[in-house]
Amino acid sequence: MKISKLTVAIGLAVTAGTANAAGPLYTTYTDNPQPLKWDTSKGPIPVYTDGGAAFTLGYDGETPFITIDRANEITAHAFKNWSDVPTSTFAATIEGTIEEMTGIADVTGENATEFYDKENGYGFWVLYDTDGSILEEYFGVPKSSVLGIAFPEWADENNNIIEATAVMNGWNVWDHDTEGNQVAGVFTHEFGHAINLSHSQVNGSMAYMSYTYSPNYPGIEGCGVEAVHRYDYPAAYGANNADPAIIETMFPFIDHSGQAGIEQSTVDHPDDMAAISNIYPTEDYASTTGTITGVLRLKDGVTEYSGINVIARNVNNPMFDAISDMTGSATQGKIGPDGRFTIRNLTPGESYVLYLEEITAGGYPTTPQRLASVGEYWNLAESSDPLTDNACDATPIVAEAGVTKQADFYFNGFEKGVQVTPVVAAFIRDLSKSGNVAAGEVGSTAFLWYPDLGFRVLPPEYAPANGALSRNGQKMLVQKDMNGNGIQEPVIWSAKGDIALGDLNGNSCGGSSDTGKAAASGWAMDDAGKTAVGLAYKDTDGDGNCQRSYRGEIVPWIWTAKDGMQELDTSALDQSRTQFVRAHGISGNGKVVLGSNSHSKAVAWVDGGSLLDLSEAYGAYETYTSSYDGKKVALSTRDGVQLWNPYMGLGEDAVTNVGSLRWCQDMPYYFFGRDYCAILGEEAINQAVGPVPLTVFDMSDDGRVMVGRAGSFRIGLAGGIWIEGVGWMQFADFLKKQGVVEMDKLPLDNPISISASGKEIVGGLAGASFSWHIDLSQVHVCNGGVTQLTGFPGGLQEAVAAGAEVGRCEFLD
Repeated sequence: MKISKLTVAIGLAVTAGTANAAGPLYTTYTDNPQPLKWDTSKGPIPVYTDGGAAFTLGYDGETPFITIDRANEITAHAFKNWSDVPTSTFAATIEGTIEEMTGIADVTGENATEFYDKENGYGFWVLYDTDGSILEEYFGVPKSSVLGIAFPEWADENNNIIEATAVMNGWNVWDHDTEGNQVAGVFTHEFGHAINLSHSQVNGSMAYMSYTYSPNYPGIEGCGVEAVHRYDYPAAYGANNADPAIIETMFPFIDHSGQAGIEQSTVDHPDDMAAISNIYPTEDYASTTGTITGVLRLKDGVTEYSGINVIARNVNNPMFDAISDMTGSATQGKIGPDGRFTIRNLTPGESYVLYLEEITAGGYPTTPQRLASVGEYWNLAESSDPLTDNACDATPIVAEAGVTKQADFYFNGFEKGVQVTPVVAAFIRDLSKSGNVAAGEVGSTAFLWYPDLGFRVLPPEYAPANGALSRNGQKMLVQKDMNGNGIQEPVIWSAKGDIALGDLNGNSCGGSSDTGKAAASGWAMDDAGKTAVGLAYKDTDGDGNCQRSYRGEIVPWIWTAKDGMQELDTSALDQSRTQFVRAHGISGNGKVVLGSNSHSKAVAWVDGGSLLDLSEAYGAYETYTSSYDGKKVALSTRDGVQLWNPYMGLGEDAVTNVGSLRWCQDMPYYFFGRDYCAILGEEAINQAVGPVPLTVFDMSDDGRVMVGRAGSFRIGLAGGIWIEGVGWMQFADFLKKQGVVEMDKLPLDNPISISASGKEIVGGLAGASFSWHIDLSQVHVCNGGVTQLTGFPGGLQEAVAAGAEVGRCEFLD
């Protein structure tokens, strides 16, 4: 069979002086996936190398800088390092040239198709891309950004690799690397991918990505372990510099400008030696080394969790004897969640501590995930109980030759109280008011998510839009190209069939978005799914373009089952000064519609009437949500969040100020690295810039609970929750006080939707494809030094009114 180049042509890429690679380990698509591998029983795999004027030319484009002979020496060095691992049967040697085997004297961008588009024969084929033309003309990647591309290209019916190709970028070599010793690390790394090795992370994240202001640790932060910083970070900054010799060859970044590239050209780190030996083991590999295996599960003790890095470090030699595995690496998501890991090649008699960490960066065959709780060491008291399983307690495991020891992990978290479910690698946009369905997107794919059942993916013809749901979650607002002309329209999807909402231009033109061109887009829907609102495009000047700003071409609409789509009133606005007007929120009963004028001015419509300018009336710059009856509308203003009753008009008596998070107490104020809370204090910051800016995204039916996002991308973001009678709290602080340790390390900056009762909340991380679902049916209060369980929100409100504090006593400052 042939392995598709589209999925295997993964390269080593340069970014800001370092390199980034993504080379997967291929496995079979079976119930028990097995790695593809070379048949080492046939003896050393032959290697064939390219020709040409040189591997690298000087600045004049003619004088050899690194000769072909020297490139062959570097190739031989790399394969010898992989071949000399004593616990592996793998071996490869240079046996000839590509010209001898194919007749092509020098593979270039001009003739690359003659080489790549056919099977060339058994072995490794190493191409020297002198001018970067193969990368640019065949692979379509810039030679200034990619150092090499290597992959297994063909495999036989027994899943044995029979041909692999590596193209090495001779154009991208530093001018002080006269012998090619630094770029040699790229060769060894790329050939590892051609052998079918994946990336790994043990020390590279410290040696390359750790700074005094953002440190990485050889263990769990806060547990008495000292940070290790980038190998060349200035000592004047107080750096504890890594020795570049600790960097594993298969770490997904490489700095080929200096010593680090030299160090990654050798295969002498136990992690790399384990990687190749795990696929190509000698007969005595298992019997002469120790092994630790285990399973990572969520706090329920049942559900397995993939994509977390597990590291075993020798307590006597922590930097030079450490080996990793990622949970689920053996199955790569092909059989569902898999929390299994196995760490081999441990030195008999040595003691190892085992701990969990996130993958820092790079491409992996198993999708890396965020920690679903705190990082922790393994210990004999391992459990999910945060009060008995201290994350810093480590029980060393003594490796024994030929013995596999079990060490299972459980993410910490309480069984009672606030419950959190991570919904990884997805953007959740909305939660049904019933609380039992969420909607969102992954790329251009729309989905529904059920807390008990998981994902339901909609067919590909439905674009996700904003994913608004009806109250029971059975209707979802999406986009669809109804007539195949490439222009989408809003549609209400349900299992019973589609309801097309139409548009305002006869489906003749549209505005562009991430999901394609649309004549209109849906933004919100009432609880019954019988009224929807959004943004539409019109060609007002007849020029064939219908998305021009300041022309009245981008307008708000409302749709009802009775009247269809109609444009909402904007007659009071000067269109020459109006970029657009959008309707993006609606009360549960469908009576009050909320929107935006040009991003900075909040507007509303009540019972389909005239536009109400909330910016002029209250200085409101945003409004997205209201109570079910529309009598409480959250307005973001320069004076804090105000609750407006539309049925009382636009007077001052129609609004109630409920404040915001507090500077310095809930929200720091950093600007250009300076801590203005320390310099000025809360009162002076309030006088200078006003309250913390806060956008309310959603509220409960009765308006007693609101959630939103505070701050900005400039000064930082924080999630916020408001509970009537309690006030605003930073969302992360609220959960921390509840003892939700599983979310301790995540920036909970984007709570986006809430159920009718206020008991369920969904959200994510701003700018990241990661979402979560939180059940607040039961919460804790501290009453007279005793932790008590109560309902939410009513029980919490009553307890606080009687003098209790929000949270578990054990977690209050």
